[in-house]
Amino acid sequence: MTSDGESNVLDAASLKILQRLDDLEKLVKSLQPPSTTPTDTARKEQATQLRVTTEGLLSWTVFRGHYDARCDLKRLLRNDPPTASIASPTSVDSLITAGELEPSSCRRLLDNFFHFVHVKNPMLDEGKVRHAVHRMSLEGPAWDAESCLVLLVCALGSIASSFDGTSVAGADPRSLAVAQSYFNAAQKRIGAITGTGGILEAQCFFYSGVYLMSKLQPIKAWRFFTQALACCQEFSCANSSYHRSSGSVSSARRGLPEEECVYWSCWKSEIELRMCLDLPDFPFKDLSYPLLFPTPPAPLEGRDATAWYFYLSEISLRRLEHRVREEIGIVLKGETTARGSDLYTSTATFEGLAEEWLQSLPPAMSLHAPQSEDDVLKFILRGHFLNLWEVIYWPFFEKFFNQRSTDTQVEIYVRKGLQIGIDRIRINKPGFCHRHHGTWLMLQSCTRSALALLAAAYCPEATNLLPTDWKEAVFDTIELLRYWQGEVGDAADRLQIFEELISSIA
Repeated sequence: MTSDGESNVLDAASLKILQRLDDLEKLVKSLQPPSTTPTDTARKEQATQLRVTTEGLLSWTVFRGHYDARCDLKRLLRNDPPTASIASPTSVDSLITAGELEPSSCRRLLDNFFHFVHVKNPMLDEGKVRHAVHRMSLEGPAWDAESCLVLLVCALGSIASSFDGTSVAGADPRSLAVAQSYFNAAQKRIGAITGTGGILEAQCFFYSGVYLMSKLQPIKAWRFFTQALACCQEFSCANSSYHRSSGSVSSARRGLPEEECVYWSCWKSEIELRMCLDLPDFPFKDLSYPLLFPTPPAPLEGRDATAWYFYLSEISLRRLEHRVREEIGIVLKGETTARGSDLYTSTATFEGLAEEWLQSLPPAMSLHAPQSEDDVLKFILRGHFLNLWEVIYWPFFEKFFNQRSTDTQVEIYVRKGLQIGIDRIRINKPGFCHRHHGTWLMLQSCTRSALALLAAAYCPEATNLLPTDWKEAVFDTIELLRYWQGEVGDAADRLQIFEELISSIA
């Protein structure tokens, strides 16, 4: 993965994690059987699309079509409930009048940004950003890409909070209002820089998407992530990331490390939302991911080291999940075209790969420690790890609930999948009220897990497969949906469905 030219700029710790992830990548690639088809593309075209969404689950036959009319997620999101109006600054002038652009206020926002936002996507030079913010606080924002980025940093710094299991989203309406004012000022400038090219343009679109995700507006956020990814297509790393070759990739072909970071951040954010939103003109049948990991800075120290270990670990997990999705789709397609199935054999392999990934993590990101000791990065990584397990067991859910399979092995995997759902809700519970880039995605995953538990409770053949504490997990999810129902339309709708199902089962 790294060339000799890169090795001399990476410290030993960086090289160690890159080597671990490289080894895992080889394991993932070993999933592919000896070539019996002309190309990888042919295999992907033959694959069945694995649709792991709440909307797909609502259409399962176990619900007898009762919720088919409520599977249009985009309609629900377009009907977002109106947020309460708050008296607040609405322009840069009023921000200045309110003292929000004073150096001391900006320092506080910067500290919030680098402690709570930047650590999840470490793609900015902290020294340069602090200098730019200081200049803006003295001179006011200009009409250029740098000022646009600085205003977005301040918006995210206003909305960000620490993750300690007790922080409550929206507890400070004024901070949310000030954040919106910074965001509005940035959007007035983003039009002027569109089409200028370069890394700053991509970063401005990306952080606009991150802000909108924090405000639980995924469709608008996806549009920004798509635009950010489009900006990245001119980067050298975007082209070389999809070149398969036996040799190492030179630094010249890789491009600049900061370009690699923004490219990967845009790529993973865009495709993650696309899979949830199920957009008709943007299918995700081909889940080809960039082959190269972004290059960490050297040396890695302190907060930067922790951020980069998380960043690289999360990227490797996404690559593993996408490969598993692809392979499951190919196996499922084979089931419809030939007798017999190797899904059970493949599932055992996938379980082994998940455990291999867990063991490959560097000590700073190890998930073997108690969850009570997690910081926000381990909290996110632990949740994403459960997403992988959900994908592994999802085909058995569909066999059981749609085809009424009586295969004992299917029931074993369904039982495992239901337990994963309970684990997910329990692990995410400390972050139920925490507002960040992934809050809406957490709503989706916990809703999906709880709905699968309700499907099992609703199905007489499945009640013996339910873990004993399934009701507690469902009621926890109901409280999660109730908390956010005033901000996003799908939460209110899913809450109503859950209440109907609980009443029916009782």
